[in-house]
Order: sequence, then structure tokens, then C-alpha cells
Amino acid sequence: MTTKASVLFLGPCRKFDPATEKPFPAFSPSSRSGKFLRSAIDTAGLRKSVSISFDNVIPRALFDKQGRERYPTCAELVEELESHSLWTLDSSDVVIGLSAVVGDALQRVASARLAAGYKSGPRIMRLEHPSFMMRRPQPERTDYVRRLGNCIRAGAQMATIGA
Repeated sequence: MTTKASVLFLGPCRKFDPATEKPFPAFSPSSRSGKFLRSAIDTAGLRKSVSISFDNVIPRALFDKQGRERYPTCAELVEELESHSLWTLDSSDVVIGLSAVVGDALQRVASARLAAGYKSGPRIMRLEHPSFMMRRPQPERTDYVRRLGNCIRAGAQMATIGA
């Protein structure tokens, strides 16, 4: 029996929805970046072979002292990642960090966990954040969909090998 791999798309933190005055759910289908990411996943055509989920390292929107929304620092992400539920995923599962800072923080925590003797956990990959890619020229967006598909395929192949 083939096991379905899990692919977790992980963003830095929730973004604030000015229409509802609450944070968006992780990569919400109603947010622009959520629509773009889900469309890219659908275009890659691999939803049936893996279980896909979305989350953020920090489950809330962050604001600076002036009340403006801000992105988290790598240190803030590392602190949150140390106790994140993603470490319960299997080695055949994939976590895709969506941004350079999330990818760096994931790598730091994964390395520290490995050095401390923990099992290796999920396979860590990184891609650009969908909100960044939405502003790029069409050829770059097309390449992003291809690379995203490769990340998902890697998870599906690992699940098949591990089954």
C-alpha cells in the first residue's frame, strides 16, 4: 500500500486582512498570495499524489511600534520553529519554506535538532514566497510553478520509496 506524503507550505507569519480586521488563515484562498500559490499547485497537477497543507511559522500578524505590519526576523522564526508541530512529520514528508528567511530559519532549527540527536524529521526545501513571485515576469512565474511541482514530486516519490 502506498502512503501519501504530506507537503506543508510554510510562510513566515499571518498577514492582516484589512477587510475583516483579523489575520488571514495561512495562504487563504481569498488572499492574493493564497490564490497564486493554490493556482500554482493546481497547475503542477499533483494534488492527488500528496496531502497538501498550509501554515505559518508565527500564527499571528506582527506589527511594529507604529502599528504597521512587519515581517519577522530570522531569530523570531527560529524561536517559534523550535516547538512547531512540523517536526512530528515523517522523513518522507516535505516542508517547503516560502521565503529566504523561513528557509534559513528552518535549516538552522533542523541542524540544531539533528545535532541534539533528534530524528531528521521532514525533508526541508525552500521556494520564494508567492507574493514575491506574483510581481515577477511571466517566465519567472512559469519557472516557479515548475520548481514547485518538483518539490511536490520529491515528496510523492519519497512516500512511494518509504512505503
